[in-house]
Amino acid sequence: MNKLLKKCLTLCLGGIIMASSTAIAHSIRTPEGNMPMVHWAVLESTPGNLAAMGAIGAKTVAPQTAKESGTYALYGAVDINNHDLMRLLEIYESYEAYRIHSASEAFQEYRAARFPMLKNLKILEVNGIALEQKENGAATVVYIHRYEVKPEKLAEYQHLATAEAIRAVDEDDGVMGMFVTAEHDNPNIIHTMELYRDKAAYERYIKSSKSKEFQNKISAMFINSREIVNLPANIPMSTKGSRK
Repeated sequence: MNKLLKKCLTLCLGGIIMASSTAIAHSIRTPEGNMPMVHWAVLESTPGNLAAMGAIGAKTVAPQTAKESGTYALYGAVDINNHDLMRLLEIYESYEAYRIHSASEAFQEYRAARFPMLKNLKILEVNGIALEQKENGAATVVYIHRYEVKPEKLAEYQHLATAEAIRAVDEDDGVMGMFVTAEHDNPNIIHTMELYRDKAAYERYIKSSKSKEFQNKISAMFINSREIVNLPANIPMSTKGSRK
């Protein structure tokens, strides 16, 4: 992995996050206890420029974002098969919090500076189904999945996926975060992000009896599925929006 790209991931993803002292499992919710506003940002740079684009973000946007109480978390990873492609899971308290973030002077500076290096940007609006994470620690292994769920199985899948996300983050020491989202316009299209402390933690989880039981229950619910493996990262967990 390119050293500059790895440094970029640490700075632009970790630099905006504050950590606390104990690794307790929490849900991300608004102060009223509601599901926050969530979307995915898929960024593709011109060849070889993702690290440089991220370094600009670390210098301009990261310090401002750390001050924004309504910007809960920006978790992202680089596709192992395309080092110019990053997928970001962005979590905000509300649409107003997102507007404040995107309208900030720092973000506008970043947007202008990245323009010559940005090949493509897609924003995918989603609803949060489960947003579960440790309240501190860092993840180095990231898996992202896209599932098309049979419509008649959607409610059951959401119930099972929510229960497993809560259980895994609470019970499995190396599972740092489990995030399940559904597309606004196509709610049976599910996008997930799984964060693990390291490769050993990932292996322990997928080989565990409870994980296998969960996978057996949901395997027949999909029309199709896709797994995205990502480059090693360094993603500290956010404390913003954490609710017991």
